[in-house]
Amino acid sequence: MLAAAEDGGVENHVYALSNALAERGDDVALIAHLKHATSMRNNVAFHAVDLTRSRRNPLARRDLKRAIAAARPDVVHAHAGKAAALVAALALPCPTVGTVHGTKRDLSAYERFTQVIGVSQGVIEPLDHPAKAVVYHGVAAPDAGADACRTVIAQELGIDPSRPFSLAVGRLVPVKAFHRLIEFWHEDLGSLVIVGEGPERRRLQRLAAGRPVVMAGFRPDVRNLMQAADLLVISSTREAFHLGMAEALRERLPVVSTRVCGPEEILPPEQLADAGSLEATIRRSLLDLDATRGRMAPVFDWAERTLTVERMVEETRRVYAEALAA
Repeated sequence: MLAAAEDGGVENHVYALSNALAERGDDVALIAHLKHATSMRNNVAFHAVDLTRSRRNPLARRDLKRAIAAARPDVVHAHAGKAAALVAALALPCPTVGTVHGTKRDLSAYERFTQVIGVSQGVIEPLDHPAKAVVYHGVAAPDAGADACRTVIAQELGIDPSRPFSLAVGRLVPVKAFHRLIEFWHEDLGSLVIVGEGPERRRLQRLAAGRPVVMAGFRPDVRNLMQAADLLVISSTREAFHLGMAEALRERLPVVSTRVCGPEEILPPEQLADAGSLEATIRRSLLDLDATRGRMAPVFDWAERTLTVERMVEETRRVYAEALAA
């Protein structure tokens, strides 16, 4: 179940997991806001419930309990903090699984779940629970038929294809710290293309004026951009697991990131930076891209084996089986 009516990494994770479980032949029902219905395949039973109300709202809890009863699940799986708090407040007759999708100070709601999943080790490390596991995001394999021509993409974006091309992807919100990138991005670093939409768009657009930074907005073809780019940059002050990183690694695109959950567990130390050294780390990575790709090669191979939808489904089903056996 999902409690938010947003578009982001949590939602994309739930879409991919629900659809893949259903494709495998499992009976899947998703309880979520009506806006998410169009992202579900026909073999996923959808129960529209508006859970954007307060997690303490008695009507929200009543509606959720009714939807769960109608779905008649063997296991209830709540994604992210608000959904977890709502489920934890209900006396349900079946096992419960909660996925921690963010870095939270208060994880007490998850203590009442049968099993807990973290999208990275860092997000569940503080939680004292006897049954917790890490299941990384799984993303689709690169499109073998895709032909991402760097020259064509550069022309569309208005950048020079002969200069370094770095990419940053995510919602335009303060925690992503895109302003940090824009403030130090100059011509000698090549072009920076920021893909995403959000409430910080106007502020970032003003900051980007006169700099080699393109605010590209939402792009459904972000994987094509990754095939054409030289580097993915993550500047976040806080992350659970950056979905764009998983996609970049599957496209064998090098990544530089701040020291946040997910990237810190996966990337080589040379590709990680504190906020104050992020510019220098980006510069060093772009200066010798062959060496950067060489450092990243073992991570690319690991991602090809690990960051797959199939593995995400198998590991999640294993958690479900353990919950049912508990």
